Amino acid sequence: MKQFAFLVLIAFAAWVAGAQVRPKLAISRSTNQTVVIDWPATNTGFVLQASITPAISNWQLSDYPPVFKPTDQVFCVSVPATNASGFYRLAPAPVAINLGTSTQIFKYGAPSAMGLFNVPDMHTAVLQQPSNSYLLWITGDIGTNSGSVAMLSTTNFLNYQNAGPGTLTQAGAVFTPSWDGNTNDPAMTNIDSIYVGANAVITATNGHDLLMFYEAGTITFGTEYNVMALARSTNNGLSWTRQGTVISGHDPRPTSAPGTSQPGISEPGMIVTNGYMYMFFQYIPNRANDPLAPSVIQIARSSVASDGAPGAWTNYYDNSWSQPSLGGLADNIVAASSTNGCTRPVEIWPAYNTYLNADVLLFVGNEGWFFSTSTNLVTWTAPVNFMPEKMFNNCQPMDWNYVFVTPGNPAGVLGQTGYVLYAHTDQKGLGCTNANGTPSFQPHELWIRPFTFLKNP
Repeated sequence: MKQFAFLVLIAFAAWVAGAQVRPKLAISRSTNQTVVIDWPATNTGFVLQASITPAISNWQLSDYPPVFKPTDQVFCVSVPATNASGFYRLAPAPVAINLGTSTQIFKYGAPSAMGLFNVPDMHTAVLQQPSNSYLLWITGDIGTNSGSVAMLSTTNFLNYQNAGPGTLTQAGAVFTPSWDGNTNDPAMTNIDSIYVGANAVITATNGHDLLMFYEAGTITFGTEYNVMALARSTNNGLSWTRQGTVISGHDPRPTSAPGTSQPGISEPGMIVTNGYMYMFFQYIPNRANDPLAPSVIQIARSSVASDGAPGAWTNYYDNSWSQPSLGGLADNIVAASSTNGCTRPVEIWPAYNTYLNADVLLFVGNEGWFFSTSTNLVTWTAPVNFMPEKMFNNCQPMDWNYVFVTPGNPAGVLGQTGYVLYAHTDQKGLGCTNANGTPSFQPHELWIRPFTFLKNP
């Protein structure tokens, strides 16, 4: 029985290898008598299709087979060996993202970096100007202010100038943490004592004020606790006034040492459509003795007319916008899990794509960069890995904190092509050393690369 299933899949592998447009599959059998199919991880524009009959006209699309695991070199799927025939092929994914060559924009210590390092440390907030130029609020270490925000300008996303306080070669911060110095008292009122991370900036309903939705971080009992907060500017983003928390996790702020690293709400993205602001975010529950508790993707919304004020947001829960965003429950809207090769999704960023005529959700998982698509903002396709990379491993290279932009379009509106702005480091984490054993400091810096969306029939 098991030998028959194995032979059928070998024949399939030879058929696929003859198709030059498809990557070559390799077949093996594991010790538990399952058949393993793998192919090069660079071929992320393909999905596995299966059919219960050998008729080519009867292929049935399966978003993901039973087990789908990206590894260092290959994508692998395991198929139980049974009496049933198993015919599989790789076919172009319905939607794919191709990435072009990377270019470094900021280099630590260079005058063109304007004194910025460890940037971007969050999604970069982008706002199109009437002149078709752009203002950007970028988070990181701004001079001596860590976890702060600087304001830049650009016309092409390749060249940047300081648009805030400071000089041409030394950008100053436009928004800094509140720095109250209290690291353990859960009764303290400062929600952003160590960190302010700009994620989205939009124009208020009065037509001239700006609204910044930012990640607010504070230290409680030795770890960071995060909420989403609102700040308002009356001078085109040069300074900001705090308005308070708009979204917080269902778990309250810890009153003792938390079991999870950085619990709460963090790293969101926002899209504005049909009179509402929709905020997508990662929620990390506070679980005892589970420092790597898995994050999930959730969504909240507020009317544009409310300017996103505290108390105006509701979470999507049980098929309706029924829960308050301050401590309420929320559904997990993207089916990310080990069975489809996407674990611990974080850094959520949405956009509308005119080429696809659909919304796109872009995010990071332990296995690389992923995207999903939707036509209603709450039902999303299974995650697709479009840049495999092992993430969050100390002393290893990493690319993260990315946003997509299409020059000439408003922020959050993409065409078929454009640029990815992202952070790259050659050596993530603390405690890393050079080959000679000396400490190694590798900040993350702004890089850019082109993207292209592709639809396949």
